[in-house]
Amino acid sequence: MRPIFTLLLSAFLFFVCSALAQQQQPMTDEDVAAVFNRISQRAARLEPMLDQLHPDDWVAKGAPDTYVAQWNSLRQQYMAVQTDLADLSQHMDRLTDSLKALFRIQAANRALGSLLGGVRRYQNPALADLLESVAAESASDIDRFEQHLTEMADAKDKQYALVDREAQRCRATLSRQPAPAASHRQQ
Repeated sequence: MRPIFTLLLSAFLFFVCSALAQQQQPMTDEDVAAVFNRISQRAARLEPMLDQLHPDDWVAKGAPDTYVAQWNSLRQQYMAVQTDLADLSQHMDRLTDSLKALFRIQAANRALGSLLGGVRRYQNPALADLLESVAAESASDIDRFEQHLTEMADAKDKQYALVDREAQRCRATLSRQPAPAASHRQQ
């Protein structure tokens, strides 16, 4: 019994250490591009499903008309997610644009969560479950996107700190130099 326990414990520790090692390795540009591509593809998969929704019919059944606005906004958001990620795939070093894309993805997913209540109640619970499952497939890639942004922000912070130290060093050097003698011109 003891050798089996030792073997299982060793295997468990090996997998935990492997998982931790993978999490701490910075993402390559190829990794980031693949994450962007997968998130974008899932957003594209949601579009035809969103087209199957009929929130105007829900309103006729007593639903709030905000579902119609939410649905229209959501369709635009998922198209914008695809555009943003395609642009970022070409310029992965843009921290501000990356943050905007992440915020858009998160906002679209929250809006989808709200819309799913209407889908379940006024149209088709199975379609709501399908939409939810496709959106959930992106969760790990969104986490990796967040990891990439954290790494990028850390790298930018280090760059700024280095530039600041160098600027301070230059200022100190310049402040220790004697002021140039004023030249007097006679007129």
